[in-house]
Amino acid sequence: MQSSFLSTPTLDLLERAAVFGERRHEVLAGNIANISTPTYRMRDLPVREFEQALQAAVERQQAAPASTSATTASEPAPANRVDDLFPARVFQASDANPENLTFQDANNRSLEMQVMEMTKNSMMQNFALQLIRFQMNSLQSVISEQP
Repeated sequence: MQSSFLSTPTLDLLERAAVFGERRHEVLAGNIANISTPTYRMRDLPVREFEQALQAAVERQQAAPASTSATTASEPAPANRVDDLFPARVFQASDANPENLTFQDANNRSLEMQVMEMTKNSMMQNFALQLIRFQMNSLQSVISEQP
């Protein structure tokens, strides 16, 4: 569990993006590993649903008042609670419905599509991790009083 000192809405959202990217990478890698398995159906996480949840969380964060003095340290502000915006199903794989042919062995493989999605996913996850690293470096700079 993160300490409240490091738990900010921005870091929480970046953490969710990194976790989503990690989980999706595992699912896409599983698709590639089963590319020639008869009757295997490609799987994916609900990307659009995750993006909508992320957008809702950002909008909620922007709408939150600048001061959270009404809440105590043990009770985070509602804008900091993002768990309810990211239901568990967003991080669970389900059968994907790719727009490609289903082969005679009932597999709906598309290696090119899986590699493309894996590349896009890696870029998104790396971006989230770089932002987290930037936030931590900024915090470290403030703590050590260095510009």
